Amino acid sequence: MKNIKIICYFLAIAGITLIATGLTIQDSNISTSAKVDTKNMYASVNMTKSQKDKNEDVDLEELLSTQLDITPASLVVVKSFDEMTIEEKQEALNNGTLEMQYSAWYTFTGEGLSVSRGAMYYNGHKETYYSEKVLPGNTLPIPGRHVADDGTIRDADGFICVAADPAFLPKGSTVITSLGPAKVYDSGCSYGIVDIYVSW
Repeated sequence: MKNIKIICYFLAIAGITLIATGLTIQDSNISTSAKVDTKNMYASVNMTKSQKDKNEDVDLEELLSTQLDITPASLVVVKSFDEMTIEEKQEALNNGTLEMQYSAWYTFTGEGLSVSRGAMYYNGHKETYYSEKVLPGNTLPIPGRHVADDGTIRDADGFICVAADPAFLPKGSTVITSLGPAKVYDSGCSYGIVDIYVSW
């Protein structure tokens, strides 16, 4: 009888030890699992995106919202200059988020001012152009002055150099033109006209 009590005592201690060890391991696994889920969050999204490729009914915005807790309103949509409305271009220019180009073309639509078009109305003003080949404008204080890929004269920041009546747009003003963002460096044209400086 005494031996049975001793055996039961050891079995009870062994059982308690196993239960305690099991709880510790389970707690450890939960913690590890949480870490793994966090690390593999993007993998989970990619995997679900693969499912999207197979099933077009899956909404990507809904996917991002559920997998990464990102609301559609917080998604940043990057548009090219040509994809933006005039209002969006002007707003982006005003708040400093418009992507500036040192020499690259801003627009590829072919709908901007050109040699053959000569003059056009855009963004509430009339656009014309004058060439450095006729008026070199060597005295104009244009920092980083250079000829861009589209033939416009630009400054170091990528602004197209233009002329405007000071009562319409004072020197230093910025404006969206059909060829891209511009800055006023010169005057001598009529009110309401933006004269784009080019090397055509």
